[in-house]
Amino acid sequence: MFDFNFLRDAASQMEGQILAIYQHLHQYPEVAHKEQGTNRYIRDMLEKWGIPYLAPADNITIALADSGREGAVVGVRCDTDALPVTEETGLPYASQNPGVMHACGHDGHIAMGLAAAKMLQDHKDQWQGKVKVIFQPAEEGEDGAAEVLETGLVQDVDVFFGVHLWSAYPSGGLHASKTVTSAAVDMFEIRVRGKGGHGASPEKCRDAIVAASQIVTALQSIVSRRVSPLDPALITIGSFHAGTAGNIIAEEAVLKGTFRTLRADTRRLITDAIGEMVENIAKIHECEGKFINYPLHTAVDNDERAAALARRCAIGLTGEVKDEQTAMLGDDFSAYGQIAPYCYLQIGIADEKKGTHYAHHNSHFSIDPDMLPLGAAWLAATAALAGEEWKKAE
Repeated sequence: MFDFNFLRDAASQMEGQILAIYQHLHQYPEVAHKEQGTNRYIRDMLEKWGIPYLAPADNITIALADSGREGAVVGVRCDTDALPVTEETGLPYASQNPGVMHACGHDGHIAMGLAAAKMLQDHKDQWQGKVKVIFQPAEEGEDGAAEVLETGLVQDVDVFFGVHLWSAYPSGGLHASKTVTSAAVDMFEIRVRGKGGHGASPEKCRDAIVAASQIVTALQSIVSRRVSPLDPALITIGSFHAGTAGNIIAEEAVLKGTFRTLRADTRRLITDAIGEMVENIAKIHECEGKFINYPLHTAVDNDERAAALARRCAIGLTGEVKDEQTAMLGDDFSAYGQIAPYCYLQIGIADEKKGTHYAHHNSHFSIDPDMLPLGAAWLAATAALAGEEWKKAE
């Protein structure tokens, strides 16, 4: 197993390379399913460093670090997609792709994952087992984890670790604990169809906007009145499109939204309740209502043993470890739980003096680059310790 002091020094010596990788990736972001250039760059770096990899698709790369000694197979997930956001950070290495930005830190995840793979490969005499660093596409609600699972190339993994740079925590903290870190995510669409006509003759029409507006208001009562206040859940309508002119009664209204839950039974309750409300409220207005749900992924619920292992490594590297808090954000990392236990790691990056305190998905979002070497060391240490110890208790 790596000596923690040695690992910190190794990551520190790579700092220039890690920052160069991060800055390059930040300049050339690609949205979900379009990460081909990103993966060409990842593969170029792996080839330069002599690290073998699997390439099952043009936007999926799995780096292979093999100690050559018996041990567990460890998966490390690093997501790669960016967002359709116009960057306003003013950074000298800001996005060169108009309307696209790494506004969630995935460029930093790639840089840390590459650096961890290199440290593991360069010092394979100091650990046991195999590590698969999974550069996953389309984490932003686009089923990228499912695409990786469909390749069949991670079925042999014994334990998974994911990482996320996190602006909700002060910079420098390493966070891991046995908890639910993020919610189950459902996206949905509601279509209300009425009868259009002249705004001066409402009695001859069936107003889809009025019906849809009442649906928006009524949906808020599901969480406030049908779900226990001790059971976190939320419903958001983020898009409402209807009508073409001020004097025409709209024939159709289309709503888009999301709901987030932590418990499976609450997820079912809300699914059923939305469907009932849409149908019944539309009927009251003599319209037709249709609810179309798109369940994305379940809540991310860390494994106790995997979390304990990651916490040991955090303490070894920094002398302390922070707990994680549940958020109603979502991540498809939970899909890997179909194969093996997992733990989702978070690294604090919020520093107002550095301007790294903005929320994820904000056009001013940026990471604290000083955290990248530490994050790379944490990934390498956790993967190495898991490779050595994971199968011993089985």
